[in-house]
This record gives sequence, C-alpha cells and structure tokens, in this order.
Amino acid sequence: MRTLDCTDLKCPLPLLKLKVAINDDSPENVIQLLTTDPISLRDIPAFCQRAGHRLTAVTEGQPHEFIIELKDR
Repeated sequence: MRTLDCTDLKCPLPLLKLKVAINDDSPENVIQLLTTDPISLRDIPAFCQRAGHRLTAVTEGQPHEFIIELKDR
C-alpha cells in the first residue's frame, strides 16, 4: 500500500493527485489517501464508484483516510 498525503490541499487537488497516482507506473494496487478537505468525503467515494475502484475504508477524522483498491489497470 502506498500513501498519498493530500492534507491541507483544497478541492479539487486531492482528487487530481489521486488520479495522477492511479495512472503512474507503481505496482501497488492499494492507495491510502489522506485529506483534510471535507469536500473529499463526497468527491472521493463518487470518483471511485464512477471509475470502478473499490473504496474499502473511510475514516472521517482529521485527516480523513480513504483506502482505495484499484481496479486492474
């Protein structure tokens, strides 16, 4: 699992950085995304559903934590 720290970034930057991380050449298929932007609680699950990635955990603390299993790339 790799960690993508997007704390203190405002919408839409956490989502954009997640998209870049998904498209890079890393062999990891699980991403831990950390954010502090409350809009991420809406945007990240919606993106995962549309893109076919599996959101396995969401923690609504500070920071918010998302565990995302990537679909086959």
